[in-house]
Amino acid sequence: MRTQNDNIFANVDWSLILVYFVLVITGIINIYSSVYDPDHPSLFDQVTQHGKQITWLGISLFLGVAILFLETSFLKKYAFWFYGITIALLVLVLFTPPVNGARAWFGIGSFGIQPAEFAKIGVSLALAKYLSTSDKIFLKSQGGNSVSEMISEARSWSPIALIIGGPALLILLQPDAGTFIIFTSFILVLYREGYAGNILLFLVIAVFIAVITLVVADSSFIIPGLKIKLGGKTGIIISLLFLSIIFYFLIKTFILKRNRRPLYKALIGSFIVAVIFVNFIEIGYSKFLMPHQKERIDLLLGKIDDPDGKGYNINRAQASIGSGGFWGKGYGKATLANETQAHVPMQSTDFIFCTWSEEWGFMGSFMLVLVYTFMLIKMVIIAERQRANFTRIFAYCVVGIFFYHFMINVGMAIGLAPVIGIPLPFFSYGGSSMMSFSILFFLLIKLDAERKIVLQ
Repeated sequence: MRTQNDNIFANVDWSLILVYFVLVITGIINIYSSVYDPDHPSLFDQVTQHGKQITWLGISLFLGVAILFLETSFLKKYAFWFYGITIALLVLVLFTPPVNGARAWFGIGSFGIQPAEFAKIGVSLALAKYLSTSDKIFLKSQGGNSVSEMISEARSWSPIALIIGGPALLILLQPDAGTFIIFTSFILVLYREGYAGNILLFLVIAVFIAVITLVVADSSFIIPGLKIKLGGKTGIIISLLFLSIIFYFLIKTFILKRNRRPLYKALIGSFIVAVIFVNFIEIGYSKFLMPHQKERIDLLLGKIDDPDGKGYNINRAQASIGSGGFWGKGYGKATLANETQAHVPMQSTDFIFCTWSEEWGFMGSFMLVLVYTFMLIKMVIIAERQRANFTRIFAYCVVGIFFYHFMINVGMAIGLAPVIGIPLPFFSYGGSSMMSFSILFFLLIKLDAERKIVLQ
């Protein structure tokens, strides 16, 4: 009888494997250029970042091959166990000594492990397990017009909120606002599975309210004609109340009486949620963000204009990208985003895109973006061709995580996103990120290779 591991490599998507090696090898070469030290010229020198990255890549490949030999049923059976382990690690790390103001690392000699990176894996597995096995779910892939009965049952959302929100809040306590933001990518998964049409709309509105809150929270204005001075947050709440009153009269005027009651309830609920959200944003901004994180958000929102001071990172990042021109300066010839000049901080981690852009120019940047775009599109194709609900949901978790990292990291470099410490998958220096991205990647490869064996 055929087992799941017979001809294990027969259905592996080799085009995606090729993309993986292109990115990790190019990333290591780029790290070598960005931190080149003539005293340690060897690519494999373990004193250097590129040497350590090669070690992490070797460990990641070992884990990847091991994953390919796992029974696919094992992943689903122990999904909640993996999730529980990551939760335990997130709790334990809060009791470690702070590093750069955050309790986010387990130190192992000269290396460090960041459990928040692995929490993405645990949440992806647990979310796929829960959504694919709940008896309340009627998925699109199985046919039918009703996508899910869970939309109207608030209590059914509690496990989903707990699976995603539990580790996200623990990460926020470290504090690690960047990784916390990555957890909002799971909304895309819920949207694909038919849960989050309204939630996605709510998220867009929430982002709008959040931006407005942050822009005016520390300002004040006077109500015209009344000479009443209001703080930013109070003004927002008054505005929300004013809008609610307008909608109340619109409903009363244009909606039949028998249809008004549910709309009134929705209006009241929306107002209460909006008020809570405004306060949540202000408290989160003032209590959970580090001073430098607040400054980065303020810079993005235009509240601070200090290109040579607080805005130095973004200013130098954009300067290095622009200095690359169309064709770039050539490999190893970056004059801004390298270790010697040190004009661009974190040029091998958060701003690795700057080194690449300066050396290879617009065309090199375009090609790199094209490779990532191909990878993401390929992952979506893989997700859509699955027979198993578990695999499809997990695949979309991976797509969301990789898309957010790519979008935010490149956005940071070109000034379209706040600098929040998000690595570029397979490209930025970092052991935890290399291993976590590789595990997610090879789990997806393994599950896709077994797509002809349906696992609900």
